[in-house]
This record gives sequence, structure tokens and C-alpha cells, in this order.
Amino acid sequence: MGRRCQQRWEIRVAGCYRSPAGADMFVSVTDISQLGCRVANPSRNLFIGDRVTMFVDGLDPHEAEVRWLDRGVEAGFRFMEPVDDEQLHLLVAHCAGRAKLAPPQWRDDAECERAP
Repeated sequence: MGRRCQQRWEIRVAGCYRSPAGADMFVSVTDISQLGCRVANPSRNLFIGDRVTMFVDGLDPHEAEVRWLDRGVEAGFRFMEPVDDEQLHLLVAHCAGRAKLAPPQWRDDAECERAP
């Protein structure tokens, strides 16, 4: 086991994901890194392993997989391709005082080995 290898930012921005059925579901993005994000208020029809298209205000759309969820409360998405570092930093800078670096959490070393 090791530390999470990507910085994760606590942030609150508008987001939306396109469900596997094609419906757009509006959510709040509560934290984000180059490799994924956590959202509040996902649909209760979302399941672990679902593939979605994630739209975060200020970023290009990203294909993602649902990695975990607390049905109807929050969910974690892992991006299939990392978010561009420059776009992520611009998003964080735009949020100014509302964004802060999230505390690191423990992660399997294999996650870091797959990270770019």
C-alpha cells in the first residue's frame, strides 16, 4: 500500500454525467484529480462498473467508470484518460478560495504504477 499518487482537490463545481442509457444527470463535483472525481447526488440508477461521459464545468468531457458509490448520495468516477494538467490547474485557479488540496488517502501501489 502507498499514498494516493495524484493530488486531489476539494472543490465544488457544476457537473453532469451522461448515463449508460443516454440521460444527462446533473451533479456537484466535490473533489477532482487528474484520474477521477467524486460527485454528490448521483442517480440511484447508477451502478459500479457503469461507463459514463463526465462533463465538469471548465474541462473537456471525459469517459469514466463508476468505481464506488453511496447510492443517491455520492459516487466516485475514474477517468479512462487523465485530465490535462493545465486544464485542471486552470479550474482550481478559477475556484480561488473555494478549492483546497484534499488530504491524501491510502491507495494500492498498483494504482500509482498505472498513473501517467
